[in-house]
Parts: sequence; C-alpha cells; structure tokens
Amino acid sequence: MLGLIDYLVMATYLALLVVIGVRALKAQGSPDEYFLGGRSIKTASLTVLWFASWIGGASLVATVNRAYTLGISAVWYVTALGVGCILFGLLFAARVKRLAHSHQFLTYPELIESAFDGRTRIIATITTILSFMAYAGGQLAAAAAVIAMLLDLTFEMALALTSLVVVSYTALGGFKGITKTDWIQALLIFFGLVLIGLPIAYSNGGTIDQFHEQLPLSFFDIGGWGWAIIIPMALSIILSFFVAMDGFTRSYAAESEATARRAPIIAGLLILPMGIIAVWIGMTAVMVLPDSGGEGDVLTAFVTTFFPEGLKGLMLCGILAAIMSTADICILTASGNVTHDLYQRLIAPNASPTQLLRVSMMASAVIGIMASLLAWQMRDVIDILVLGFTINAAALLLPTLWAVFQWQGYSTASFYSAITGLLVVVGCKFFEPQLPDHPFFADPLWPGLSSAMIIFITLHLLLRGKHSPSSARPT
Repeated sequence: MLGLIDYLVMATYLALLVVIGVRALKAQGSPDEYFLGGRSIKTASLTVLWFASWIGGASLVATVNRAYTLGISAVWYVTALGVGCILFGLLFAARVKRLAHSHQFLTYPELIESAFDGRTRIIATITTILSFMAYAGGQLAAAAAVIAMLLDLTFEMALALTSLVVVSYTALGGFKGITKTDWIQALLIFFGLVLIGLPIAYSNGGTIDQFHEQLPLSFFDIGGWGWAIIIPMALSIILSFFVAMDGFTRSYAAESEATARRAPIIAGLLILPMGIIAVWIGMTAVMVLPDSGGEGDVLTAFVTTFFPEGLKGLMLCGILAAIMSTADICILTASGNVTHDLYQRLIAPNASPTQLLRVSMMASAVIGIMASLLAWQMRDVIDILVLGFTINAAALLLPTLWAVFQWQGYSTASFYSAITGLLVVVGCKFFEPQLPDHPFFADPLWPGLSSAMIIFITLHLLLRGKHSPSSARPT
C-alpha cells in the first residue's frame, strides 16, 4: 500500500515536529512566552494558526466521510467554521486584543472574572478545560485511526505513537513551537488537497458531468443532511467561536489590534474552499471506491489508492497535519486554564515565572495524556466536537458578550446562567432517548441556550435594583 519513500517521508515529518518543539523550548522564559508567544505574533503566522487549527480531523477527514454518504450537504460543517472565523474577526478580535493589552489577560476566564466574579471564572475554566480536552481527544483518535490503517498497527499502539508526538512538541515548545509546526502543517494541507488531491480526483472521474451521471439525485440536495441537524450544528459552531478560549488566546497573542482582526478573517476565507474540496474528493470516492461503504477513513483510502509513491506519504502527512494542528492548540489552551486559572489563582498566587513555566509544561503533558485516554473511547469525531461547541455556546455565550462589550450586567445572573446552560446540555445528551420527538430537542443547543437566556434575563431583572454591576469591570 505504501512504499519505502512514503514511510521515510512520514517518519521525517513526525521527527521534525518533535525537534521543533525541543528547539522552541530554549525560547520559553515565562508563561507569557509559553502561552502567547510574547504577544508579538504577526499577521501571516496568526492566520496560519487560525487556518491550521480549524482544518482538523473533523473538518477534512470526517467531511470527506460524510460527503461519501451524503453528498454536497456535508459542506455545512466546514462552512460554519469559516463563517465563525470571519465573524469573530469582524466583531470580537480587535476588542478582545484591546482588553487583553490593557489588563494583560493571559486566559479567557480571566476576562470573565474581570467583568463578573471569581465563581463565574471557575465555571468558565471548568467548561473550557473539559471541552478542549474532548476536542484534543477527538483529534488524537482521528490521527490514530489514520496511522493504524497505514502502518497496520492496533488502534492503541497508533494512539500511543500519535499522543507521544503531539504531546512532546506541544508541552516543550508552547505557543512558539505550535506556530512553527503549524506553518508546516498548513502548507502540507494546502499543497496536498489543492495542488494534488483535487487534480487527482478530477483525473479519476471526479467531474461535474460524472457526478450527475453516476451519483444519486439526493447527493445534490444541499439540505440532505437534514435541516434539523444542519441549522443547530452550524449555529452552535458559529456561536462557540465567541466563547472558545483558543480564539481569545490567538487574539491576545497578536502584535496589534489590526493583526488580531485580519488573521481570522483571512483564515476564514481560506477555510471555506477547503470544505468544497473535501466534499469533491468524498463524492469522487463514491464512484472510484464503491466498496468502502462509507465506513472508516475514505480520504486515506483515496490517497493510498490513487496517489503515486512519495506523494502518498506527503499527502498523508497533510492529513495528520490537519489533525495534529487542532490537537496541539487544544492541549495548550486547556493547560493554560489549569496553570493560570486554577494553580496560580487558587494554589500558588505568588509562584515565580520559572515555577509557572514548569507547571505549564507538566499541565500540557497531563492534559495530552488525559485526552489520549478519552480518545480511546471516542469514535465519531464530528458528534463529539459539536457537543463541545454546544456546551461552550449554551453555557458561556451570554457572559462572554457581557464581558467583551462591557454591557451592564450582574455576577449572579452570569454565574447561574452558565451553570444552567452547561447542565441542560449535558442532561439533554444523557436523557436523549426520553426526550420528546420535537425539533426543539433535536439538538441540545436549543434547550441549553434558551434555558441560559431565561435564567440570565430573569435574574438580571430581579436583581437590577438590589445590586450594582461588578466594580471590577474593565474600562
């Protein structure tokens, strides 16, 4: 299936990631350097970080799989990612950078506390750690599935290898290490899909005429996935951009407000066509790989079947790059929460920069290990990621809007609305078989976000005349 050159290319790529992480270790002097790259990341590098992080295992590998079974409606997942990036850049990024510059915020929950109180920060911290640990676990599971298939390993062995590489360069290299590795990964993604994957698909029958002749009519239904799934999925993904800590981290790390604004907009515009290409390859695979049955990794099967030796290894590195570039920022984001929002705030407020840096690296390693353990149990990447998006959107959307735009609000309202949104989403997933067969319960986003809004507005109105807004709100 793979030639010697392919194996050499893949081995070189994985080793290079670890080397970059080790070299980046020398540049780590403080948590600010480790988590934010010294707040000096330029537009090109920040754009690459946005692009590479969101074109992950779900957005490429799983989109190709969904296109294999559903057709063009599989494009909605990646479309939502691109739109979310653009809207964050237009509405949030510059304002977030301005607040971070004024108050030297290191994490997203720190912003929440500045607008409300410590208890709301704790809820935001716990929600972020759990969701990003799950995101990382899903990506590691996707990478392990690819490696297991290619190297004829058990899933457990492949997972151990994948986790070792990702955890090593992330824990050692921090934000600067991720920036360097994501440059390589973004180039591989673009080169592999746009310059190689699409032409090969086209030359093997992937043309519009062949699509119309050989594929069922349902494959051309833009709503074929089901609007009851598409709308809440897209909405939860887009809304989660405004509460996902990795977006705040990138804005904090930007060298200026203009850079913070431009990078996600450019990345979003680059992400959108990648979804179309992924769908194109998936629909082509239906005709040329009819025995896949829509199960497993269709993209990997397509590459190993039609790509020439050498390019197989390069493209497979691109697939792994797409997955790993999402896993690394998720691990770093969660470790930032553990170090700054839990350890420094609750355990060692007077810890030295050296001590915090050491704890940060240890936290990245522990988070990575825990994510790999979660990956052992995870299979459907899209479902798990959408659940993470939904939890973030339902629990933290309203407090985040209040914090970023500095509207008049109350700590009690934000605290209880966040708890309500989190519990309702988790409860809906747990009791899903017992819920009524109604569109409102088709996705936990609707009951979760609705409940959080009701609690927030009710408490806001009841307490408006009894308590003053938080005095800690940033100016």
